[in-house]
Amino acid sequence: MSVNFISASTRVEFREALSSFVLREINDLFEVGQFEPNLQYQPPVGGQRRTLVEQYFANIDLSNPRQVRRVLVVFEELIFRLNTSPNGKSSEVQQLVAKLLGRMQRDGFQFQDGKFACPKLIGTAVSAPLLIALTQDSIAEHIEKANAKIESGDAAGAITSAYTLVEGFLKQVYKTAVGASFKESEGDIRTLYGAVAERLNLAPKGESLESYLKAILQGNVSQIGGLYELANKASDRHARKYNPARHHAQLAVNTAFTLCEFVLASYHYQQAKKSTKAGA
Repeated sequence: MSVNFISASTRVEFREALSSFVLREINDLFEVGQFEPNLQYQPPVGGQRRTLVEQYFANIDLSNPRQVRRVLVVFEELIFRLNTSPNGKSSEVQQLVAKLLGRMQRDGFQFQDGKFACPKLIGTAVSAPLLIALTQDSIAEHIEKANAKIESGDAAGAITSAYTLVEGFLKQVYKTAVGASFKESEGDIRTLYGAVAERLNLAPKGESLESYLKAILQGNVSQIGGLYELANKASDRHARKYNPARHHAQLAVNTAFTLCEFVLASYHYQQAKKSTKAGA
């Protein structure tokens, strides 16, 4: 029998907190976790806002670790908005936040630096799949989807897609080049890029590199760091600190495209060198 990671009583407390927002804001909160409501479901609760919250929960399996991870993103965003609201410093809001965090703690979750974590979910983190083919067509396909999100007005979703592409692509390169996989829970593209760069001789510290090449390679490291920070603060991966503008999303997507194209070309170059040496 499956067990819910988040108890029914905790869910009710969060329902009440979520219902304190207007309908548009409730939709925004759940969209952070990429959830959609079951509008056919008519819950036994009163009020449009409570009904909408329950319609969202009707589409969520709280025994599914991957869905729970996305729910945590919604809860993180809720806590952030409560704390940063005009009344965020009031005793009433602070008591509400403390009550919500207390409920989550009873369910086994810790809250630190604005994020929830739970030992029961270790090893079940949502991460980029290792299914991104090492081809230009595959990169272009993912970039096209990210650009479609930009056109639809979903800048945060486009930034998430850009990050996911880079994460999955770097994992696939490492897996193919080294014959080993990163942990599925490893989602820090700075760590991933560092390992891949070492393997493909792209580290800017290489003694045989010309100074201008070192500058470009160091720029790649900076771009990876920038994309990491942007995705943490303005994407759907975590509770957003701000809503990104369209041009921010375009920058993220273009950066992801350039990085993946460069890493792909470098990977093929290194593979060709190996083949030449083997045939000599």
